[in-house]
Amino acid sequence: MSGKSFIILLLLVTSGEAKKSFLSFLNMQNAEILSFAKAEETLIVRSSYKGRRPNSSYLFVKLEDPKVLTVVNVTKTTLEFTDFTISLMTSPGETELSLQLWDSEGRQKTLIEEVKNVKVRVLRQTEGSSPFLAPMHGNRYIFLLLLSMILVNKCAFGCKIDFQLLQTVCKRPLPVLVGASIQFCLMPLCGFLLAQLLGLPKAQAFGFVMTCTCPGGGGGYLFALLLEGDVTLAILMTCTSTSLALIMMPINSYLYSRLLGLAGIFHVPVLKIMSTLLFILIPISIGVVIKHRAPEKAICLERVVRPLSLILMFAGIYLAVQMGLMFLKMASLEVFLLGLLVPALGFSFGYAFANVYMLPLPICKTVAIESGMLNSFLALAIIQLSFSQSKAYEASVAPFTVAMCSGCEMLLLLLVYKAKKRRILSTENEKTPLV
Repeated sequence: MSGKSFIILLLLVTSGEAKKSFLSFLNMQNAEILSFAKAEETLIVRSSYKGRRPNSSYLFVKLEDPKVLTVVNVTKTTLEFTDFTISLMTSPGETELSLQLWDSEGRQKTLIEEVKNVKVRVLRQTEGSSPFLAPMHGNRYIFLLLLSMILVNKCAFGCKIDFQLLQTVCKRPLPVLVGASIQFCLMPLCGFLLAQLLGLPKAQAFGFVMTCTCPGGGGGYLFALLLEGDVTLAILMTCTSTSLALIMMPINSYLYSRLLGLAGIFHVPVLKIMSTLLFILIPISIGVVIKHRAPEKAICLERVVRPLSLILMFAGIYLAVQMGLMFLKMASLEVFLLGLLVPALGFSFGYAFANVYMLPLPICKTVAIESGMLNSFLALAIIQLSFSQSKAYEASVAPFTVAMCSGCEMLLLLLVYKAKKRRILSTENEKTPLV
């Protein structure tokens, strides 16, 4: 018999409250994944079967790797449905489990229902902490130092804003419109089509679509500075796209969740988007005020922009990789390929469209950077608010993979650009005659 009436209920208990995750095995086709994060977990198996005698049915649990999962006990509860509560001890790793519901009458045993080869991944989590913050746990002082450096760096970027360029961009907003169109229209469509082409599970496909519909990240104007783009335009594009995200992310989440066949309402983190916008605007505005009222201090701040930006760039890539290592274990070749393609497509689309409109080279660079450097952590917030814990782990592979790949791609591009520029300068120096 196939497990047509089995439903597994996963209970993940965090900081005193239980979060329930329902997994239906009606059309499972061995694609569902259970994710655990704690040393002791509880699994509830529900069946609609009712035996002739109250205690005639029992559950048999078969584990592929007892080192990863160990059954402590199985308790039966008979209410409207027949529930079995399975207490498990876990260790980090991957395994599979199978469930069989049997009914016994005397010496005769009958198999009622069965669920085979349920994939289980155990990701170790420190007590009382989130797995996404695990790399920062125990390094609070380093985190505060990095936060202070980020605020100082944003303030220094405010000192570099050119008001004449800002007025020009406001009068001719073509670069901003091009970037917004790519970010909220073209990129989500590409993410959806590529996910369908590669045959990703629905949760991972939705994760990539939400990552593709995110606004530009804070790293955009950092790389615009290092690659000699238009810093003023980059800051304006980041603030504009973050503001538009309040409208466009709900629209895209609703549209593509329907196209992917995902039921339910997906929550857009309005407060997180607003806090992101304020986190950009407040320190940059302070920098603008310093430039206006204390130009000598603004000059000092401008001098630290490049070294601070380099430090923060490497720190950001390191932290993204550290946080994403556990998700890379869940990433297939298709997921990794899509993680590489998403930022590359954003960079390519941005540069190509800006070039079509014959915009200056610094502006072309900036539009490309803002289109490819996405604020993946907004997608992560949507996933955590929208999915159950088990699905959230699966879907979170997308934003972390894109964040790591985009950072590494931009770092590689920066190294190539600097090497090429140094070679050109050395060639020009060799050609310059000595007087």
